[in-house]
Amino acid sequence: MSNIHFNEEKGSELKLFTPGPVYIPERILEELAKPNDTHRSQPYEEMHKKVKEGLQELLYTDNECLIFTSSATGVMEACVRNLIKKDEKGLFLSIGAFGDRWHNIGEKNGKNAVKRGVEWGKALKPELIKEFLEEDDYAVICLQANETSTGVYNPIDEIIPIIKDSGALVCVDATSSMAGVKTEIDKLGIDVCLASVQKCFALPPGLALASISEDAFEKAKDVENRGHYFDFVYFQKKSAANQTPTTPPIPQIRALTSQLDYILNQEGLEERFTRHTQLGKRTRIWARDMNLEMFSESGYESNTVSTMKNSLNLDYAKMVKQMLSKGYRIVNGYGSLANETFRIGHMGEISIKELEKMLEILTDIISGLRLDKLD
Repeated sequence: MSNIHFNEEKGSELKLFTPGPVYIPERILEELAKPNDTHRSQPYEEMHKKVKEGLQELLYTDNECLIFTSSATGVMEACVRNLIKKDEKGLFLSIGAFGDRWHNIGEKNGKNAVKRGVEWGKALKPELIKEFLEEDDYAVICLQANETSTGVYNPIDEIIPIIKDSGALVCVDATSSMAGVKTEIDKLGIDVCLASVQKCFALPPGLALASISEDAFEKAKDVENRGHYFDFVYFQKKSAANQTPTTPPIPQIRALTSQLDYILNQEGLEERFTRHTQLGKRTRIWARDMNLEMFSESGYESNTVSTMKNSLNLDYAKMVKQMLSKGYRIVNGYGSLANETFRIGHMGEISIKELEKMLEILTDIISGLRLDKLD
């Protein structure tokens, strides 16, 4: 199965342990196949309302929750265009590739974008945040909750209150943690918390989500050149009528409605968060037993994606290919971390049992690669 091609008849038969897109359960695929009414109909408005209410419960917020037809990167750009005025500075706190991406988006949109961060693999600490904030006045501060490239989870419960005390709006990219890691939006005062659905939500790509505070909406009204497709003010107006400004992928929204019901009323929020915690811990125990060093700083490891260093000096490209031959997809390091790290995604609907089975196969492949080095 290492020579993988597009399967027109059956679709992919691989078992995905990637940082996204992830495995989609059969019940979600069945939801996607159901017929729908138009996006300007009462049935759609009822469905849209269910999604908003479900997201508010998931995120512990009374803030408006919006649905975007894009990846999370679209909402990252929306934060830049909607919230930073021409005479203001935005601070982009980067701990990896996606923090760098957000800063790059700021520059491409002509904003006064300042980047500060730490060595990849490290997390942002409260004292460092205080130092950054003393350097200048920032209107908006953007950061990742979970950095998908490095497998690091920032201590947002500790650092966001410090940011809020500065008076800045705070935007959090929770793409690879939302619906897998508990995030209490209102308690922390997060102004924008965004994600896309192809990771912890275990849905096909095509939707992005965001909770947006009233302060952020009010700020957007005073910002010029917000654009059209991601205009927060226009989205807020349409969301009040339980609609989107433009035609959304209605089947994905139907699937999201079903998945939110499953998360909230069948698995349960605390149980879901606990399962992801166990998945992260189990992967780190396996890495320790294999003498693989975690790339992420101790105490700040992600519970949704694990990034391991190449401490055994293995051919990770070959390892990934051999896993494909067994029907499993894991991934090499992201961007500049290719061959220096590899990543295992353990998010969405993956069970401990499924993870154990995959790790057993990966253990055998790594053992074989180590033996090959001795020849």
